[in-house]
Amino acid sequence: MQKVNVAVIGAGYWGKKIIAEYAQMAKTDSEIALRSVCDSLEENRKYCQGNYEIPFLAQHHKQVFSNTDIDAVNVCTPNETHYELCREALEAGKHVLVEKPMTLNSNEAYKLVDLARTKNLVLSVGHIFRFNNALQKIRSLVKGGFFGDIYWLKFQWTILMPPIPGRDIVTDLAPHPLDISNFLLDTWPTKITCKAKAYRRDKLEEMAYIIAEFGKDVCAAFELSWLSPGKAREVYLMGSAKSAKIDCLTQKIQIFENDRSYDLPVERNNTIEAELEHFIQCIQNNRVGNYSYLNQNNGTLGAYVIRLLEAAKLSNEQEKTQHVEFQ
Repeated sequence: MQKVNVAVIGAGYWGKKIIAEYAQMAKTDSEIALRSVCDSLEENRKYCQGNYEIPFLAQHHKQVFSNTDIDAVNVCTPNETHYELCREALEAGKHVLVEKPMTLNSNEAYKLVDLARTKNLVLSVGHIFRFNNALQKIRSLVKGGFFGDIYWLKFQWTILMPPIPGRDIVTDLAPHPLDISNFLLDTWPTKITCKAKAYRRDKLEEMAYIIAEFGKDVCAAFELSWLSPGKAREVYLMGSAKSAKIDCLTQKIQIFENDRSYDLPVERNNTIEAELEHFIQCIQNNRVGNYSYLNQNNGTLGAYVIRLLEAAKLSNEQEKTQHVEFQ
């Protein structure tokens, strides 16, 4: 298939990881080329210049969007810039992969989905755990009835770290577990209840508990914290026949059945590489009109997650459960 020329917008902490992955992929895959990196900071551009062979280093994103050699952009900038950058990229005819959260409100997210559809462009969101081999294995087992009836899920998404200036815990940590719950259950919650608190500053919460209800029978509990020692990215799934504990970092699965437990073999994968490869495949299938090829982390999924974040924040603010509806 025809080569896809990619640009990365933002070469900060996460952007550097994305850049390194594209650069490595380009060495072994003739269908991928990292053509440009854009960052407003000279030190980040110099870092890229010194570590990678990148034809075009840009200071301003408009230099990238006006470059007709660029097919796609990966947006790795601060959350508050996502909407405008994605809108401009799509209007310039570029396919887009934007890191989570897609935007800071669902109205903007839905606008991006509509724009991408109008322009016939790929819009993907960085819900990277959809490409985690352990979670893909669990999803397959759920669909195959391995666990019996699903009772409930529990997520522990915690770490000990300083609060992020200008950002709350729900915006920062909730997108991945909320998305994973949909990935495993193939449905979205209808009710959200949230209680969140700030401890080391006057506002912008640092811990939260969220309860999501999926119809009348299934619910999920989410523990989010910047105040807990260690780093946990764990999912617990309880079913009528079996249960499981999934460590999303090590990609280890422990199965519980009656009075015994055992590990389920999983080959750990590079989730960043898998996500970027999928983005490239979506673009290539879009080019040839293969619209049956499923974009596993499409913009609509990203917009629905933003809608859930809004419901969680409103629940905490109003101290009552929120009913959720999606466009």
